[in-house]
Amino acid sequence: MKLLNIMFATIAISIAMITAAKASAEVPEESIYNISSKFLNTSGQEVSLSELQGHPVVISMAYTRCTYTCPLILSQMQQLEKELQKREIKDVRFVLVSFDPQNDTPQSLQKYMEKKKLGSDWRLYTGKSDKSLREIANVLGIKYKKVEDGYFDHSFIITVLDNNGVIRGQQVGADKDPKDLVKFIKGP
Repeated sequence: MKLLNIMFATIAISIAMITAAKASAEVPEESIYNISSKFLNTSGQEVSLSELQGHPVVISMAYTRCTYTCPLILSQMQQLEKELQKREIKDVRFVLVSFDPQNDTPQSLQKYMEKKKLGSDWRLYTGKSDKSLREIANVLGIKYKKVEDGYFDHSFIITVLDNNGVIRGQQVGADKDPKDLVKFIKGP
């Protein structure tokens, strides 16, 4: 009888653990982790944004040949990173998605990371297709278009996601203080 009670208790605990694991893997309907797009990371591996789940995320779109807006986006994201470090808020991921996959290959993004001294909390992705880039741009509210000289006109938006990929705040425009985004970030 005692053995039977132990078996039932073990089964009940196992079911509870499986149910809890499934619940933690699910994301809210409004999460950007629900998009199906795949990207390439700096190692050339296919990734989905859902791999960032469990961490607050600061995300934007840019391209490495840009000489005006994109360096400002990166600079402001780095200012936010320093402010978070000063406040001892850790485990935040910083993501830049390039909308110039012809020039921003995984290898060139890796060199860019090294040149800009971006640490282990940074992820740089490039698109596998224009469709995947348009999907993430649409979700983030970013508009971009290629212009005649091969460069891009694009929005300046930095977005903060919570641990489940839900948008908690945005900075629209370069004239804002990126430190204002700290209030939207909570550690895991």
